[in-house]
Amino acid sequence: MDPERLFIAGVSAYRRGARRLPGRYCKRALREGALTDELRVRLSHLYLVATELWWFNNLQSNHIGALIDGTLEAAERTCDPALLGLANCIRGRYLLTVSLPEAVAAFASAAEFAAASDCALAKLESLSDFGHHMIGLDMARGLTVLQQAAQLADADKKVPSCDLPFIRVLQARLPGLIGVAAFDDGRFGEAEQALYQSVSRLQKLRAWDQFSIISNYLGQLLTEMGRFEEAEEILLGALKPLYEHADLTTSQGYNLGLLGKLYLEWGRLDAAEENIMAGWERLLDTRHPAVLPILRNYLGELLMHPSNPHRNIVRARMLFDETIEECQRTGFQRSEIAALSLRALADLSSGYRQRALDSSRRAVERLAAVGTMPALRTEEIYITRYKVLRATGEEEAADWLARARQILDAKAATIASPALREQFLIGTSVSRYICSANS
Repeated sequence: MDPERLFIAGVSAYRRGARRLPGRYCKRALREGALTDELRVRLSHLYLVATELWWFNNLQSNHIGALIDGTLEAAERTCDPALLGLANCIRGRYLLTVSLPEAVAAFASAAEFAAASDCALAKLESLSDFGHHMIGLDMARGLTVLQQAAQLADADKKVPSCDLPFIRVLQARLPGLIGVAAFDDGRFGEAEQALYQSVSRLQKLRAWDQFSIISNYLGQLLTEMGRFEEAEEILLGALKPLYEHADLTTSQGYNLGLLGKLYLEWGRLDAAEENIMAGWERLLDTRHPAVLPILRNYLGELLMHPSNPHRNIVRARMLFDETIEECQRTGFQRSEIAALSLRALADLSSGYRQRALDSSRRAVERLAAVGTMPALRTEEIYITRYKVLRATGEEEAADWLARARQILDAKAATIASPALREQFLIGTSVSRYICSANS
């Protein structure tokens, strides 16, 4: 089969929900010596988009890096802004395994190139990825870019048939990206509606890879809202297609970690330990720099839980320190801030009050400097500062309690249902603590 026909077959397989098969077709085609630069870029793009969950597991291999370098060189030879946009998009996804700021810079370049083209696929993909990952650096700018992507997605444009399967998945994914941004911004009602819409659309498209990713965001939202049974159902549903592929260790590890965090919030410590440890073991194999610190923080939380029979605060403190040091190199700020706050609680529990003061101060200062962070409860960072200041007799403790309550009430106000609003306020230990401390 000639490379052009292999590309068309790969696109068809992608449309049907296959993800391994397009990769096989593309690898066969890319081995051909006589490829135009345009076809090389499109084959590489299809290969890397379809198999993203797999190559995320093999970060030590030079194969993906070399493929992306070759793709960029081919795109540059064409001087085609659409191809340069697609090439920089896949470069950005690869750089997420190295550094968040470097990845965001690549997505920004992709969006700039795509804007100079008439390619709807390059524009929508670059804006979606740029906006989504910019949230981790600058919430306001990320939201603005996602809204630009939404306007583009709603536009009625004719696209080539080979682009249509990608466009449909991107259109279905985008409400989920906007929903998780709304979640991070504290707009829970809007977030839930958008995430459920995205999950439903992705499921109908058989885009199980993106379905699992957006389902995980929804599971996190429901966990924070105290709706544990619903969150469990969503997270188990996200895990099911991943388990059909034993080599998806990074994705499985993250999902299992989220389940463990859910059970930790729920007070089911045995299930929390089982899932966090299972996820941690998988992540130790791949050491994904964005995901590993999240699981490391969950493990530290588990180890210092007062009801844990295997409680080990010394090890928990070491894990938090490792996350802080690592995230200062990689730029994943939310895990760094979470680790600083958790380190403060570990120090306070051990009687190291001055260290606790220092860690909690650094956490709130970092948060103030960078603004609202994804998957980071601002009220939890504030209430940790309150606990530390209260334990050390500082007068300003009450100010941090008031700030935490203000954030909590603002989130609650976005939930239309009185019953679900009440569930949010009493469902999690953080919410209950803030409410009881104010009473």
